[in-house]
Amino acid sequence: MAMALSARQALGVYYSGYPRWRLPGADGMELRCHSFRTLITYFLHGKVPERWRPPNRALFRWQDEGFDRWVAKVLQPSDFLHGIPGQCRDSFQKAKQLGICTVLNHATGPAGQVAKILQPEYDRLGMMVSKEGGIDDTYLSRVAEEFALADIHCCASSVVRDQLISEGIDERIIWVVPYGADATVWNPGTRRRSRKPGEVFRVLFAGQLSLRKGIRHLLTALEMAGDVSWHLDVIGPSLEETRHDRQAYTGTVPVIYHGAISQSALARAMRESDLLVVPSLEDGFGLVVVQALACGLPCAVSSMVGAKDMITENVNGSIFSLNDAQSLLATLRRWANEPRRVSGDWGWDKPADHLLKLSRALISDTGQP
Repeated sequence: MAMALSARQALGVYYSGYPRWRLPGADGMELRCHSFRTLITYFLHGKVPERWRPPNRALFRWQDEGFDRWVAKVLQPSDFLHGIPGQCRDSFQKAKQLGICTVLNHATGPAGQVAKILQPEYDRLGMMVSKEGGIDDTYLSRVAEEFALADIHCCASSVVRDQLISEGIDERIIWVVPYGADATVWNPGTRRRSRKPGEVFRVLFAGQLSLRKGIRHLLTALEMAGDVSWHLDVIGPSLEETRHDRQAYTGTVPVIYHGAISQSALARAMRESDLLVVPSLEDGFGLVVVQALACGLPCAVSSMVGAKDMITENVNGSIFSLNDAQSLLATLRRWANEPRRVSGDWGWDKPADHLLKLSRALISDTGQP
């Protein structure tokens, strides 16, 4: 989004927790980086076994809060400041002093609602979402302060919009701006799978293997499928909390766990697969959905995945009932019998234009941000 806004000469400064070398294509952007804590956090998270490193909630909170304090110190005047829950309290306070309109960007639903949605899944395994998922009273208190400081709430889907409204947020200050996919990475390519009836049906799951992502419902559906010519590729890092469900799988459908791979390798996997499945219990959008659609891969998503707004039933994908393996199995069978590639414009141009339209309308209506 920042790159698309920069191309329209509408980006002030992009404050990033990543080092500059991790931001390809940022040439020409006004970019300021503060990556020390990010590098430490991702080194520990990616290289050190979970049992030997600080809890995820403590590690990422240390990263986010340090980044927030830094932005507050270096913040430059602008019309709008966009921030993410959990890492913008201090910077929003500074923005208020400078007369900058504050926009709270919600990649997921409100934290309290997310905790309520996920707690039954953690209960099943004798865990607490406040401990394992990092949604504890300290975090909720910080996010509540950010809510109070936000002039505008921006989300990517109707799912999160409705959750915000249920929290008492006025619909008039909620912007819905969907995400896009970088076409230089996510595209159909010149070599893509075109499955014929009777060939192996290749299902893809891409994302972090956490309880939130609902992988057990996909595994259950595959067990119920029986002896079929299907195959599941699972791409993404596995959290310890999913070990029980992964080990409990007894289906005949082969399941291959690939771990984390590069974006280019994931794009190739999408071109070689027949259906992406996103069985999340809660997903404010699900960026992997538009990435898959851009590669020509149809998507089956649960009813709590925000990117369902992008799905036209039985055209570029399907929506199945949340926590319902039988509904998911029926969806899998439908797509196994109807091999298809899809097309469409899933880039960042339309989302960027929509965000600019909303931003300019606010300035026009009020005379100032």
